[in-house]
Amino acid sequence: MLRPFHLWLLVGALEEEPQSCGAKGGQGKCGFDDGTGTYESKETGRGAGKVPLCGDWCGSQDLDPNAPCAIDKKKMACSGEYWCTTTCSLWNVSILSAQAAVTCEQFIRTSAFPSGGEVCRDDCLLAEIKPTRYPAPTGLGFLCAPGTCDPAVQSRYKTFKAGLGLGVLECPCNWFGSDCDNDWVRIQAVIRKEILGDFMIIVFKVDEAGWHLVMRDHRPGGVVRLQRPSSSAWGNRLVEQPYALANDKESGVVGELEVLAGKPEAEYFQTVTEVARHVRSLPEGPLEIPLYINPSIAGFFNKKHAFLMDALDDSITDVIMVATGAGLSGVRTAIASLLQRPKMRVHLYYGLRDARQLPYRQLIKGWTSSMTFTLLVSSSESAARQGPEEGIQAAIARGQALKKLAGRMQSSMSLPASRKFYVQHALGLDLAEGSLKDRGTSLLNSIVVICGRSELLLDTEQILQAACALPNCSGLLKERIFMNI
Repeated sequence: MLRPFHLWLLVGALEEEPQSCGAKGGQGKCGFDDGTGTYESKETGRGAGKVPLCGDWCGSQDLDPNAPCAIDKKKMACSGEYWCTTTCSLWNVSILSAQAAVTCEQFIRTSAFPSGGEVCRDDCLLAEIKPTRYPAPTGLGFLCAPGTCDPAVQSRYKTFKAGLGLGVLECPCNWFGSDCDNDWVRIQAVIRKEILGDFMIIVFKVDEAGWHLVMRDHRPGGVVRLQRPSSSAWGNRLVEQPYALANDKESGVVGELEVLAGKPEAEYFQTVTEVARHVRSLPEGPLEIPLYINPSIAGFFNKKHAFLMDALDDSITDVIMVATGAGLSGVRTAIASLLQRPKMRVHLYYGLRDARQLPYRQLIKGWTSSMTFTLLVSSSESAARQGPEEGIQAAIARGQALKKLAGRMQSSMSLPASRKFYVQHALGLDLAEGSLKDRGTSLLNSIVVICGRSELLLDTEQILQAACALPNCSGLLKERIFMNI
């Protein structure tokens, strides 16, 4: 019996089994600790339960460095038992040592909490990594150097601003926010740009060796970091902007790296969007100001620490992609790989403001005969919902049909009339009452890949939870939902 389906139902955090998700064995590339237990392990102390208060006793040479202890709130603010539990090793690194080295593994896990750091201001963090989504390392959000938007752990603190109680990052470490320069690849030129409303497709040129370095570990949903020197950053450091890489190793052109850039938001501190604004301003041709790109990291992963392509066993018949805006670049590489599997049914639900500004139009047009494409257009302008291509017009029609279905079911499904209907709601409705349900598609035989802004990431997971009428929905969600941040 199908339980009531509320598209905007809010659900609590999912429980997790104790597992280690560090930098070793490839597991460390699966993202920040979101508090659901993903990083619950002896190396972080999180999830250990009631433990003694951390103190000078943690400095004993005879003690197991992974001995768990509770953070002393007089020395470091924290919130909740999970986040207020650490290890003696991390207490030593963060509090007892004046300038201890933070390993790359600890940096990726966001498990260190340098005493000289402070909770980052709201305008320092993109929506995807605010405390509401990632409360690490102490339950209050990421830590910044005092009065700045710079991370509280950086390699340059060994000499720059030493003595402030900030963490010194051990290099090499290719991860979000790291200032290690071991694997920077210099971008030589902008080969071409295409402007589609607020979207901008940008293709960069790097040398052959650099291209292979960037692409070496790339997988669908992989993210690159673009970096440039900044006079407005603390100590003239390089600032960065992450982008989902649109290339794939198999069909990509050696020397070319492509990203899809959206319009930077205005509400952030200048260093947060500085690279994004700089990249959009670049003309075609050789670059005069140095710009670097780091090797691709992360990829689409689930809460069991599995990457997308590794999770496609015989039980999976459908892969459903949900994206908005510039998130289309992330799912692009996944779709290209999935369409090589003739038995796999691929679905793309994509939302944007105006269908005339659809990125990768010709590529998607060619794919429409091999996958089911649903396009949700938010503009009320009739011209924005038109597409000369048969496959794209059919995708728009599917989106419009789902909007009408939602309107007819307002009362029976408790859909608030005041709320707009977005792509995540279209997917939920299709699973509960639409064509996906008719085909027998459910979380038992499907994977859902989400790529977009924080609202999409959070809403889609909640909607899938609400739409699920299967036993052990929470367990299935851990295995079946994939994101790249």
